[in-house]
Amino acid sequence: MGKPVNSGHASPWPSPPGFVPMGLAALTLLLALAPEDVRHALLTPARAWSWLRACAAAVFALVACLVLVPVRARKRAGPWGPPWLAHFVARLLSASANAMGVHYDVEWPACEIVADQPHVVVWHPHGALAFCALSIGGLLSLERQPIRWYPVVASVIFRFPLLREVVLLLGGREATKETISAIIEAGHSVGVQPGGIFEQLRTSHAREHAFFPPNLTFVRLAIEHGTPLLPVYLFGENQLFSTRPALQRLARFIRRWTGVPLIIPFGRWGLPWIVPRRTRVRIRFGRPVPVGPACARPSDEAVDAVFARYSAELHRLFDEGKSTLPADVAARGLTIVRRTRPERARR
Repeated sequence: MGKPVNSGHASPWPSPPGFVPMGLAALTLLLALAPEDVRHALLTPARAWSWLRACAAAVFALVACLVLVPVRARKRAGPWGPPWLAHFVARLLSASANAMGVHYDVEWPACEIVADQPHVVVWHPHGALAFCALSIGGLLSLERQPIRWYPVVASVIFRFPLLREVVLLLGGREATKETISAIIEAGHSVGVQPGGIFEQLRTSHAREHAFFPPNLTFVRLAIEHGTPLLPVYLFGENQLFSTRPALQRLARFIRRWTGVPLIIPFGRWGLPWIVPRRTRVRIRFGRPVPVGPACARPSDEAVDAVFARYSAELHRLFDEGKSTLPADVAARGLTIVRRTRPERARR
């Protein structure tokens, strides 16, 4: 459920809820089918005006709740919603994953991870649908296994009613520099997925990749706040669904024009989206990578040095746990790709 800063073409505002006009249409239909004396009692000029004002107020309140509240909440540096509801949703998602045949175990290093110290939790890989990040990651975070963190996700997530409320309950926040900084400054850990939608659109069930943005914003922010990087690898995430290169090219084309990553992966029985393949996902936390004292304006050399240490720890973590992957995938190893800047950005 993760995305680094900058979400491409995604609109910063959620789409308006579609059931508002549907509700008004249903109300109109009910009035049309009501007996004549009822319509006359309800639709006298005075009462019609009163009904119109009441409907307008209800629609405004509904839009405010479903659009304006999530817009504020997605930048919130702390919990959102009742804790009991967040735990219920997290357990429900985890139980649903188990019912579909996706089981998991989690392990963190013997070295102490200071629970009260903010970390930048960096998880890999993104996967075709970030299935485990949503269905399992939220529960791990709420139960502090090993720490509580607030994952930042693509802005496009907040355009979909219900999904955005679930993400907010589980701690998901909008992936912007300001939000990440606010979370760290509030004393919380933040979770990022550096590959984001770029990696999602290139996920392969036959290879393991870790994509990183050109400017390594997550590393820069960690150095600015003196916050250690904590790598996490989800062995098996990529094997939950299979992907088709032709459909991925189509998805990249659609995203270029709409901002929406329309991914079409295939799970059990060859069905798209519905049910993932039966897989045991092994979630492994690496050793915290120190970034040194806080530095307001880290140099490119300092960022590259920290990234080199992070990459080395990520490789070590992967090599230690790759035996749990299919043999052919493990043999290919982990490929780390730092994207180059677009030509127009260099000019």
